[in-house]
Amino acid sequence: MKEKLLAFWKQRTQRERVILSITSVFVAVVVVYPSIIAPIQEAFSEQSRQLKEIKNTFDVTPDILNRYAHLVARRRDIDAFYTRADLSADPLTHLETLLRDTAKAAGTYNVSTQKEGIPLGNKYIHKFFTVNFQTASYEDLAAFLKALTSGSQPMLVSQINLDKRSGSESLNVQLEVSGFEAVSK
Repeated sequence: MKEKLLAFWKQRTQRERVILSITSVFVAVVVVYPSIIAPIQEAFSEQSRQLKEIKNTFDVTPDILNRYAHLVARRRDIDAFYTRADLSADPLTHLETLLRDTAKAAGTYNVSTQKEGIPLGNKYIHKFFTVNFQTASYEDLAAFLKALTSGSQPMLVSQINLDKRSGSESLNVQLEVSGFEAVSK
């Protein structure tokens, strides 16, 4: 085949050779480049992009795995803590019992529900309360807060405001508290 092409080429005049060369270049540019060369270049560009993405993922993966392991351990600790907690009682009842018995609230106290409880999965409801009371003792307040946050039915304190009026022995306390209640008691 090579000999036939060489013979064909030698039989052509200079003008025909120029026209054939130009036509060959034109066909290469119009047909061969878009159908063969461009896809190959795009494939190499895509492969390069994928390699950069994989390298970035490879560089970040150890940090992600460490964070994941830390979060899994933290979740296990929280699950263990709340598994030991007795969440069968109503948080409002528990809160009022602590106010009477531990905080020794002087006079009346006020516990209001901020909003409806938020379901957490199928097991728990997260309830929110605002608590106002007066106490005469910092020790009673400290015992109340300790029992509230780490007692048999732990609750979360999101805000606390203390107000001691001059000339008064009592301490005005305002808390925003949330607790968990088991759905099936």
